[in-house]
Amino acid sequence: MPLQISFRFLIELSTGVAALLMARTFKEASLLAGTFLIGLSAVEVMLHFMGS
Repeated sequence: MPLQISFRFLIELSTGVAALLMARTFKEASLLAGTFLIGLSAVEVMLHFMGS
């Protein structure tokens, strides 16, 4: 289980860094981060309800 968590952390970190590199302003970066967190939360909720 700890190995799975470390891979997940690395994937989320690389996605966050990519979003920051794409954003031109702080407002764009915050919107990208917010959208990412909402999408991640939706996936987590669906996986929780499906029993995974």
